[in-house]
Amino acid sequence: MRLTITSHAEKQIKKLPKSIQIIITSKIRNLINSSFEDLEKLSGYKNYYKARTGTYRIIFVKFTNEVEIILVAHRKEVYNLLARL
Repeated sequence: MRLTITSHAEKQIKKLPKSIQIIITSKIRNLINSSFEDLEKLSGYKNYYKARTGTYRIIFVKFTNEVEIILVAHRKEVYNLLARL
């Protein structure tokens, strides 16, 4: 399975504190090997999922052979940012 990160998500990750960056990057690496059964599907969006990492959320789209990370943000603002995309 292939993993891609959008430039917008990459910028968001770089703005986070270093300790949070490490946690999020390890969670992103684990997404490739996950079964997606423990991850929550976002209602109202087709093939959109979220992964929780503390108070941060990773929003991604799952295709047949690809996972695309589109958004990484604090839980208070992630859904407002998603609505703007």
